[in-house]
Amino acid sequence: MNQLQCFCANCEHNHACRCGAGIINMDKNGVCRTRQKRGLGMLGQKFEAAQDFALASDEKTLVQCDCTQCVYNKSRLCCCSAITVKDGVMKTRCVTRME
Repeated sequence: MNQLQCFCANCEHNHACRCGAGIINMDKNGVCRTRQKRGLGMLGQKFEAAQDFALASDEKTLVQCDCTQCVYNKSRLCCCSAITVKDGVMKTRCVTRME
């Protein structure tokens, strides 16, 4: 997937709203299980913004998903052309998920 946008405020993989993890794992509720907190938290994200911009790329990201009720889930893989992941109140979730 070329168009995965991530708006997680505190994740090691988030580089200028692009995910650098390569493989993303979503649970049955659409919660991102790949998210890893940065050492300096959200403050670290601000300081690393310049580095992140250089790391942002258009490489494809594989999205493995256990949300079997989602219309984009085909054999545990997301087949949507673009998804968005955002911070929620308690968890970071796929907001593109559609049941």
